[in-house]
Amino acid sequence: MRRQYKRIPCKDAEIRVEIVTEVEAQVSDVSRQGIGVKAPKRVIPGTPCSITIGTDGSLASLRGTSVWERFAGHSINPHGDFDSLFSVGIRLEEAPENLMTRICTGDLAGAEAVRVKPSSLNVLLIYTESLAVINLSYGGLLAESWNSWEYGADIIARLVLPDYPKPIKCLGRVASCQPVSHGAEKKYHVGFELVAMDDEHARLLKAFVQMRSVI
Repeated sequence: MRRQYKRIPCKDAEIRVEIVTEVEAQVSDVSRQGIGVKAPKRVIPGTPCSITIGTDGSLASLRGTSVWERFAGHSINPHGDFDSLFSVGIRLEEAPENLMTRICTGDLAGAEAVRVKPSSLNVLLIYTESLAVINLSYGGLLAESWNSWEYGADIIARLVLPDYPKPIKCLGRVASCQPVSHGAEKKYHVGFELVAMDDEHARLLKAFVQMRSVI
């Protein structure tokens, strides 16, 4: 079937799509400077993150930056399939003085520079994944991600275009996700349908695609 909109290649255009992602993660350890979690998604080092501890943020709401990540095994999802798990270390910008006391039990004396493992504790991990765009049209795009994406999932995205001072904000939907080889690691080519954006951003995107189509 012929595509409704012409797609333009973006390999040399440095076009990126930034997608806000929310996942449930389990705290593996905590210190006064940082927190370690196990998450079902990769969080590349250098990614800004926020962590909500407690369903309503009653324990803490923290901000920080991921500093390392590694494969941590598998878990079984509700469908009975195996999902990958990743350990992520996050350096906190500023933590409450009593953070460790509030989320850990036991004697914490002398724990200033060590990490303590709390009892089972889940948190909401929110971060923005930045994906390189492979091709782009007025109605959608194909991007490369370290993570797999569920077909039909809705997303909130910002499309960063060269020489445009502000990103184009839009709502999207995952239309495809295919694994590809990347050396010894796996990446994914993910197709996103652009579902909605305001009139000004729609005009800017259409003008950008038309300009690139004639270059």
